[in-house]
Amino acid sequence: QEYLADGVTEALIATLSRFRWFSVSGRGSSQVYKLAPKDNRTAAAELGVRYLVEGTVRKSGPRLRISVQLVDPPAGACLWADQYEFADADLFDVQDAIVQQVAGAIEPALLRNVAAAAGRRRGGLTAWSLVAQGTWLFHHVTRPTHQKARELFRQATRIDAELTEARLWVGRVNAGLVAYGWSDDPLRDLQDGRAAALEAVQMDEQNPYAHYALAIVANYGDDFALALRSADKAIELNPSFALGHLVRGMALLFGGDAARAAAALELGLKLNRYDPQNFAWYTFASLAFLFAGEPERAAERAIAALKVRPAWRSALRAAAAAGAALGHVDECADWQRQWSAAPPSADALAPLWRHQPAWAARMEQCTWPA
Repeated sequence: QEYLADGVTEALIATLSRFRWFSVSGRGSSQVYKLAPKDNRTAAAELGVRYLVEGTVRKSGPRLRISVQLVDPPAGACLWADQYEFADADLFDVQDAIVQQVAGAIEPALLRNVAAAAGRRRGGLTAWSLVAQGTWLFHHVTRPTHQKARELFRQATRIDAELTEARLWVGRVNAGLVAYGWSDDPLRDLQDGRAAALEAVQMDEQNPYAHYALAIVANYGDDFALALRSADKAIELNPSFALGHLVRGMALLFGGDAARAAAALELGLKLNRYDPQNFAWYTFASLAFLFAGEPERAAERAIAALKVRPAWRSALRAAAAAGAALGHVDECADWQRQWSAAPPSADALAPLWRHQPAWAARMEQCTWPA
């Protein structure tokens, strides 16, 4: 299956190159290792890269299996690995599906590893190192770490006025502080976040993260039209960008289109199953399925959210509502008891309840049509 492996390799390099915060070695440079294999540490050193993506293609009759892993050769570590199976499909469709899924998973895995490494270092404070440290803190998803991350992102903007990433992260963290109820002044933080995200877009309109930052701030500022436009632009720039699909689903859900929201959220979650904030995305997907009339899938997504964060109140509430919609009275009562005992927290769904009062009333009463 050499021709298929070569096609996947070339398409994957092209897709990964769309992410603008890291560079990718070209196919011509890496092709030599297919013909003359070397150990990963040597290959990485010769290519001048930090990370390697490697994989295999196996075929048995109509079935095709692709195995892929992302490795950190200097550390001797595998950062991520997965495999994909297909049966009786057009090879170009298979290639497209593999590339989208692999690129969507590799990029956040890289980002987490780079950010974690920066979080452990306390060396020179360059603007980029501050952004990386802030990113590591941001993904802990607590009030203190979000607040500390914002300090680092703001400091990075002062050190390097041209660093797009510093501004887009100011937008993202301000939206997060408002979403989770950790902001002391939501209106000011949304204004600050929106201004920073707009600056990021103007500085680098080809950066999908900048458009995502504007979309997430716009969602919590109740501007769903802007959120959709920004999400669509992020996806246009990189179809494998999971956060673009997720924030698009959020905008559709808040705007009242549950069925389309569920589809977008499912695609985003498929592309990135390991986002630290997936407890929120799974909850959004649960509610989208619930209001679209698919309570079984709503219950599945609520439970997926609770596997990530067991005491997340909005996921417990979604699970109770899904149980009520399914007619599982005892199960619904059990989820409600757990919801009542869980620590108080914002549910990150305030715009939904403001703009969809009928859905809010059904959740409050936990009543669903048969």
